[in-house]
Amino acid sequence: AGRIRSREWSEIISNPDKPLLNRGIQAQLAPGSTFKPIVAMAALEAGVVDDHTTAHCSGGATYYGRFTACHAKKGHGAVSLNRALAQSCDVYFYYAGDRLGSDRIAEYAERTGLGKRTGVDLPGEAEGIVPSTRWKIRHQRQKWYAGETISVAIGQGALTVTPIQLAYSIGGLALDGVWYRPHLLRQPAPADEEPRHATVDANHLRLVMNGMYS
Repeated sequence: AGRIRSREWSEIISNPDKPLLNRGIQAQLAPGSTFKPIVAMAALEAGVVDDHTTAHCSGGATYYGRFTACHAKKGHGAVSLNRALAQSCDVYFYYAGDRLGSDRIAEYAERTGLGKRTGVDLPGEAEGIVPSTRWKIRHQRQKWYAGETISVAIGQGALTVTPIQLAYSIGGLALDGVWYRPHLLRQPAPADEEPRHATVDANHLRLVMNGMYS
């Protein structure tokens, strides 16, 4: 790029749009509803729901003395897993997340690759945050409150991911529990590089993928 004047450099680094941030690997954002397939997989694997479990959505639900709304103000009615994913019903995932608890959500999220670098061959990749009771004590010196789990279950709260992490995570679910390290390259990846496998029930993955397809 050649030399840059100090005034121009100051304008770049003070720009609120952050043009030097490589968003694909460094932007750490709340995943929102894109996290719900991971919560669905976790809930199925942990046995707290099955494909027939229903939750009634009337536009929101009350947990721990606080009413938390669904994005559908009139509600979705009775929803099972498939419709909950298809309609992105918040109430169903409040229910599933509450039964899972924060630590099991974190455990399964980490299994899919969240909360750690993907290992893409680019510098400066961020880790994101998968919050848990241990994480909050370590980083905030506070105990975890059950109401926080409700937010995390729909991809909010302290949870953050990078775009490449999310692509990696959901991609692994779509590939039947096989996660390939992403690369930026001109030649094929090394032949001896093995993908990462996680033991996930194939039927559970099928149910999640069918819900996403719907």
